[in-house]
Amino acid sequence: MGTSTRATAVSLVAAVTLVLAGCSNDPGDEIATQTPTNPVATTAPTPTTDAPTDASETTTAAPELSDEEQDRADVEATLQAFNAALARATTGEESIEGIYPFSRDTAREQWVTEVMAAEAQGITFTGGTDLEVLEVMIDEETAEAVACADVSAVEAVDEDGESVIADDRLDETLKDFVLERDDSAELGWYIVDDTNRNEPCDG
Repeated sequence: MGTSTRATAVSLVAAVTLVLAGCSNDPGDEIATQTPTNPVATTAPTPTTDAPTDASETTTAAPELSDEEQDRADVEATLQAFNAALARATTGEESIEGIYPFSRDTAREQWVTEVMAAEAQGITFTGGTDLEVLEVMIDEETAEAVACADVSAVEAVDEDGESVIADDRLDETLKDFVLERDDSAELGWYIVDDTNRNEPCDG
């Protein structure tokens, strides 16, 4: 081998040695030179944002009602549901049968008669009654209630579009209700009598 050939071989050996030194497969070398990609966290655990169980239960638990308070709440709910169903029936949004789950006897019959009579005469109603329950008295299986009915938003016109509302109509009038307890009723009570006093609420 000539001198130039030997020098070239030595240079190649030296180059390969440098490359291998830079890419060592020795585990020790890799551990010493490589930076960890996933360091182990040593900080304190992140505090949870969940409220303590007892505090959560305290803020969401519904207050317990006594039997009397529950009866009053059910009576008021029955009156409001009946009033809303009656408004939908008089304006033609729904059938008068919508009051059936909340009324029977005289209260039901009188309104079925009145709504059917208005339809036969071509009278059209708009608006609804706002009912404010003022007093509820419960005697075991029956209840009596007094409410203020605000009918100022109610309008009624005939087939010619002429109003049939009396000029002396009271915008707010007192109403008396009688209810009977019955498990078959939607809310546990049926309205059996509904009487308009034709007296102002503030009188």
